[in-house]
Amino acid sequence: MQNAQEINGRSLEKEEGRLNSERIVDYIENEIIHGRLRKGDKLPTERRMAEEMSVSRASVREAVKALEAMGVVKSVQGSGNYITDDPDSTINRPLCTLFALSDGTLDNLLQLRALLEIEACKDIITAASDEDIRELGRLMSYDYNAAAREQAKLDSKFHMSIVQLSRNTLVRYLYTTVLRLIDVYRERVLEETEQRGESNLTKRDHEDIVLALRKRDLTAVTQVLRSHILLNKDYRDALDRPYRTLV
Repeated sequence: MQNAQEINGRSLEKEEGRLNSERIVDYIENEIIHGRLRKGDKLPTERRMAEEMSVSRASVREAVKALEAMGVVKSVQGSGNYITDDPDSTINRPLCTLFALSDGTLDNLLQLRALLEIEACKDIITAASDEDIRELGRLMSYDYNAAAREQAKLDSKFHMSIVQLSRNTLVRYLYTTVLRLIDVYRERVLEETEQRGESNLTKRDHEDIVLALRKRDLTAVTQVLRSHILLNKDYRDALDRPYRTLV
């Protein structure tokens, strides 16, 4: 039988390996934040990182797996490990899950969405081309009598296109991060709209958003976006409840 000293020794070794892996993850994240590692850069080999950081190769492998799960690193068979070159596709799913577990409310999400879209519209008004705004007009020209699920996809594309025109990288990433949560309630809102026979309200709001952007009128676009996103009392009464009941 194994004695207590051997068991404790293995436990300490396992804990040391975990701490070393976390240290490597912190180091690579810090290198990215300070601009010393950029998207597409190749990481050093496991052997080299193990030697330079005085850790085992097993700790390096665990750190790389953790970074892969976070979407920060991708492994290429036969080539090595690289910082992702497509950060826009990385969705922070843990944040969405923690939001639901923390009893986040629909109001929390709507307020954040309104802030992000209004911020994006500031950039559109000051920097987007007329053609960019015309493209938004084309994206809002869809069938507002289609089924709610189909409308939800087209509505999401329209609003995401607004945010993608923002010059603020954090606005785009935050919006992309919470998009999964937004899409959950978006379809419920459109189902409610369909049941009430009020699809014309969505169309009207989209038209007003595009018109305000064409006029480069921040006050007008702020007013219509807040009304459009934050919903009126009737819709709030139907949908305003702890967010965990919507996921």
